[in-house]
Amino acid sequence: MYIATHRIKGKHYYRLKQSYEAEGEFRSRVLFELGRDPRDYLVYPDDGCAFYIHEELCDRLAELGVEADNDEMERVFFPFLEPETQRVIEGFSHQGMTSGDKKRLREKVERAENTDFHIFDKRRMHYLRFGEMDQSRLHRAPKKIYRDLLEKSRDEIEQYFMDVEKILTPKEKKAYPYVVFDVASHFPGEFARRFPQALAQEELDACFLEELCRLNEDEAFWADVGCTSSLNHYLIRYVCWFFDSEFGESRYMEDLMWEWIARRRRFRQPVAANRMKEDDALTVMGFTRQSFSGMTVKGLTRQYRNMARMYHPDKGGCHEAFIRLNQAFETLLARVKSASRSGPYTVRRG
Repeated sequence: MYIATHRIKGKHYYRLKQSYEAEGEFRSRVLFELGRDPRDYLVYPDDGCAFYIHEELCDRLAELGVEADNDEMERVFFPFLEPETQRVIEGFSHQGMTSGDKKRLREKVERAENTDFHIFDKRRMHYLRFGEMDQSRLHRAPKKIYRDLLEKSRDEIEQYFMDVEKILTPKEKKAYPYVVFDVASHFPGEFARRFPQALAQEELDACFLEELCRLNEDEAFWADVGCTSSLNHYLIRYVCWFFDSEFGESRYMEDLMWEWIARRRRFRQPVAANRMKEDDALTVMGFTRQSFSGMTVKGLTRQYRNMARMYHPDKGGCHEAFIRLNQAFETLLARVKSASRSGPYTVRRG
């Protein structure tokens, strides 16, 4: 599942969508209209870090026969969560990869090695990963960098690129479409790949539009999105960037610096988490060691919701007790997620 953004009459609207395989290709379908703000479907019981998805959305997914676990919903709605909640979740994600995580990653890399990706997607991924103007060595790039494109419809892939392209700096906004549409192939020599500023502007613009139209008419590329007589809305941003921006200075040492930064632009400093002790969390949530063994995220969430109704201050509960309940929930949720990745859950003694 993923959240797609669409601009209608100058306003952004959001949809919860899903990619699915049919007749040997991936297509997309709308699961739920989220309106102007997906945050309307996130519920924070105590205005703290704990949250759950609004029952209206969950009921709709159940009607469609769509099973979505908490991990998937957490991933989908992560960009719309409160900053403090994002910080807590990121703290969990930096606890290290389990053997199961590593196995799934290896399998994904192997599938990427044996998959043919569209050249336009490969150019975009290569630039976003390495930040290189010259893509003459594109065929040498490891295919594992394309693994995030696996099992996605064309619509989901385009939404993915809309998100990751946010890392582009203003001075890259013209260079990026110049590279990914391979405008340099219209000009002889290596010079065009490294110093497009020196090319005749009118000729350069004409070549860009030629490549743009060619992609817009590529039925195999658009797949489930489909071709239209007008310019596809997913290409409009590239036109704006190309004609509204200027090339940055092309100095060799500066290019080397940006390539170095590009290789590390996804790094995030791990955040330490401050959680309740496990024994205390079990007591607060009303579990024994035996009853908690084999607990799932769904079961833990159900227990939390039942207790939240009793302890919520608006229902006559104690504010401090409700805070402790949420701390306990966060602690046990982290343990359950860790257990689901590494094997059966056991409570540490001592």
